[in-house]
Amino acid sequence: MKKPSIFSKDYDRKIKKRKKVILSLIVIPIIGLVIFLSIDFKGLTNKGTNSTLSNVSNDDKVQNKSEEVSQQQTNDEKAKKAKASIAAKAAKAKATADKSSFIATMPDGQKVTVEYNAVSSNKTIKGISNTKDVLYDISPSKTSIVIQNTKNQDMLYVGVNKISKDISRKTYVSSKNQTYSKEEQLKINPNYIWSITPKFIDEDNIVYVSELPWMNEKKIQYIWKLNLKDSVHMQVQPASGMKITFGDLAAKGLEANIDGNVVYLTALGQVTK
Repeated sequence: MKKPSIFSKDYDRKIKKRKKVILSLIVIPIIGLVIFLSIDFKGLTNKGTNSTLSNVSNDDKVQNKSEEVSQQQTNDEKAKKAKASIAAKAAKAKATADKSSFIATMPDGQKVTVEYNAVSSNKTIKGISNTKDVLYDISPSKTSIVIQNTKNQDMLYVGVNKISKDISRKTYVSSKNQTYSKEEQLKINPNYIWSITPKFIDEDNIVYVSELPWMNEKKIQYIWKLNLKDSVHMQVQPASGMKITFGDLAAKGLEANIDGNVVYLTALGQVTK
C-alpha cells in the first residue's frame, strides 16, 4: 500500500487507515494459522485416541473370548469329572452289592453262601453260591430262602437278616403211632422221597413233595405243607400222583403239575383248578 504524502491534508486519517490495513494483513493470517493448527491438532489427537481405543477394544474382545473359552473348558472338565465320579460311585455300589453275602450252615454242617443285594437299608436275596448237591427257592418278597440238600433231604430256612432255622422233618408218626426216622428210612432206602423240592406259597408257608405217609414201594408222591410260624407239617389233599412238580406263583396260588394235570395250591392247603 502506497504511503500518503506528508503534505496531504488527510495525512493523519490516511496514516491511521494505512496502519489498520497493515495490521489486518498481519493479524488475520496469524489467526487463520492458529485456527488451522488448532483444528488439525485436535483431529490428530482424536485419531490417535480412537486408534488407541479401537486397539484396546479389540484386545478386550480377544481377552474376553479367551476367558470364555477357558471357562467353557473348565466347565466341561468339571462336568466330565462329575460324570466320572458318579460312574465310579455307581460301579463301587454295584461291586459292593455284588459282593454282599453271608454264610449259612446246613443241619449237616455244610456251608452255603447266601448272596443278597443291599440298596440303602433294603436287602433282597439273590441266590446261593459255593454249594454242592443243594437246591433252593426264594420267597415272594425275596427276604428269605429255603435251601434243600438233595442227598440227605435236609431243609434250611434262612432270612436276609442272617437268621436261619432247620425246618427238616426229622420223624414221622403213623396213624398206628409208629415213629419213623428220616435218617433211618434213607439208610434203608436211599431213593426214598422224604422231602424234596421245597417251594414258597407265601412268606409263611412252604410246600414240598414226599412219599409220606407210606413207607412201601408204591412210589406214590404227595404234597405236604409246612407253616413256618407253628412248624406244623400238613398233608395237602387231594394231591397225589406218580410225578409231582411245582411251577410259578399265580393269582390262584402255586402251580403244581400232577401227572400232567395242573392244579393250584393255596396257603390254606387247598387245591384248586
